Amino acid sequence: MTYKRHLKTALTRYVCQRTGIIALFLIANLLLPPGPGWGEGAAYAAEFRVGLENAPKTLDPRYATDAYGMRITQHLIFDTLVTLGYDLQIEPSLATRWETPDDTTYIFHLKDGVTFHDGTPFTAEDVKFTFEHLMDETTKSPFAGTYKGKISRIEVLDPKTIKFVLTQPVASFLTSIILPVLPRHIIEGGQDFPTTLIGTGPFKFVSQSPTDLRFEANKKYWEDPPGCDRIIFKVVKDENTRFLKMKKEEIDLLVNALSSDKIKFFASGALHKAYQVIEEPGISYNYLAFNMADEKMKDNTLRQAIAHGIDVDEIIKYKLAGHAIRARGLLSPVNWFSEPDVPVMVYDPEKARQLLDKAGYKDPDGDGPRTRLTVEMKTSNNAEITAIARIIQAQLLKIGIHMDLKSYEWGTFYGDIKSGNFQMTSMRWVGVTEPDFYYDLFHSSQVPPAGRNRGRYINARVDDLVQQGRVTLDPDARKRIYSKIQTIVAGELPYISLWHLNNVSVVHRRVKNYRQHPMAGFFSFKDIRVE
Repeated sequence: MTYKRHLKTALTRYVCQRTGIIALFLIANLLLPPGPGWGEGAAYAAEFRVGLENAPKTLDPRYATDAYGMRITQHLIFDTLVTLGYDLQIEPSLATRWETPDDTTYIFHLKDGVTFHDGTPFTAEDVKFTFEHLMDETTKSPFAGTYKGKISRIEVLDPKTIKFVLTQPVASFLTSIILPVLPRHIIEGGQDFPTTLIGTGPFKFVSQSPTDLRFEANKKYWEDPPGCDRIIFKVVKDENTRFLKMKKEEIDLLVNALSSDKIKFFASGALHKAYQVIEEPGISYNYLAFNMADEKMKDNTLRQAIAHGIDVDEIIKYKLAGHAIRARGLLSPVNWFSEPDVPVMVYDPEKARQLLDKAGYKDPDGDGPRTRLTVEMKTSNNAEITAIARIIQAQLLKIGIHMDLKSYEWGTFYGDIKSGNFQMTSMRWVGVTEPDFYYDLFHSSQVPPAGRNRGRYINARVDDLVQQGRVTLDPDARKRIYSKIQTIVAGELPYISLWHLNNVSVVHRRVKNYRQHPMAGFFSFKDIRVE
């Protein structure tokens, strides 16, 4: 099955699971005459207003690692050589095409007629400078490690052709270079790049304050000019205040920035008349992680008992109001590499009790109040995360496990997780598209501080397979490798897979051409028009 057919099948399956009311609503709308703004004579506003829960930590693309920082830099101010399409396949961007004469050589042909915001032509020298600058230790970019030991050299063949020579085959190479191309003339020329932020993207940076970020259209953009003149990001940290601004129609779009308790109000009344809710499968991944070095948690029988004692479907239905799908593993079903036949630990409290007996945790007093054992779970003090943790705590108590829940501010919590000072924890990975991430999470060499194997999972077979996956370039062969990895990890349970949250956009009906990406990014902002 191809990538596109896989995505179409996954989306169709998802839509069919939703209520038939959606289909009836769409049919009814098709029968209505076109509203204002469609066709000739439509009037469009110049300003598009987007709400954010938090300001990006930086807009300097060399250092932007938070979600909003990466979305704004990669999709608005700058362009990348290649990009991920709506089907999560690699697509051309500044590179129109590329070829691989051998397993370690990539030759990119660049688009003509592209200029930076200051009018300077974009060339292959900018691409060479970008990646060499990121790899330079003096730059101190967090992206340097992505290319360490992988890129042997970069050669400019002519102003519109560039060659990358790798040290070995790297299956994830095209995904790894999805980073903004920097203006060589600005940075080497000693200009204040973090303030000017000169890129080739569809929007130019104007200003930033603690409460808003402003951008104006790049009318000379190499694709069609943006559909609106200005984008204003309004930073509103409090959810109730964001909701109030939506009621006043002061915000045109929120993406994954309202809880289910608030989303339900857009189903009827004035809010429904003003806004539409677009909900589609996302790729974020919520999970429980075990510390496999812990004396209790290294027992897979105990881990299985805990997994069978958690009613994930109940949490999705009632706490998340159905705005998620059950996860089988790290990769969302919309990802072509996702293995659909991985077994899921279904809620089965009786089986959980039997497994506890097998693990040596006998019921001490039948129907009495005493529990079989105590386990500790650490979380951040985020309100939603702690609320879900309390639900899990109550569910585990029913099978005789007392879960000692401890919540901390982020810095303390994260420090404990990295140092291995935990038994269980609840966390989320966001924006996972590349299966090579399994190396980061589960290879034995990636135990902190070296990497992100925070659960201290050690499995020689998985080590071998993730190494194979990194250098296997044939997509079908690579898919078979990652199917094996997903099956092994699901059985050994270093993680309990919980759910993939849906992407939920609340968008004003006067906004046209908005399209939601599986990564919840700002890809379609250049096409948006506002009536």
